Amino acid sequence: MKLRWWFFAFAVCVILVMGGCSAYVRLGTTVIGDFVSPDGKHDAILMVRNGGAATGYGTGVSIVSSNPLARQMALIRSMNLFVVDDNDGAVRWGDRGQLDVRISWLSNTQLRIQYPAKARVLKQEMSYQSATVQYAPSL
Repeated sequence: MKLRWWFFAFAVCVILVMGGCSAYVRLGTTVIGDFVSPDGKHDAILMVRNGGAATGYGTGVSIVSSNPLARQMALIRSMNLFVVDDNDGAVRWGDRGQLDVRISWLSNTQLRIQYPAKARVLKQEMSYQSATVQYAPSL
């Protein structure tokens, strides 16, 4: 009986710690926009993460299936497609820490991402799952 109680207490502590960590990550994440593919199967999420005083803001894009659970998981996990930052002040950011990143679906499986040419690109995948991506630095 005593062993079972300790196991239960340990499991509750683990759940609370994991929940607290995911809440911390989510609190530092702001969704700027959702861009649903023409067929409605995918969602490109434009978001900003505030890494704190030491790292600043990162603007990024994740592609997920168009369902609420996948969207929530994208807020917790790292951005899977594209990440840029202000390149130590070379690019101005908006009121929520975002850079001027523009997203458009060219077809059901082709995404276009425009971003400031002076931004520092930290991650840039050419495809993710069934989607391919075109990148266009803008002046």
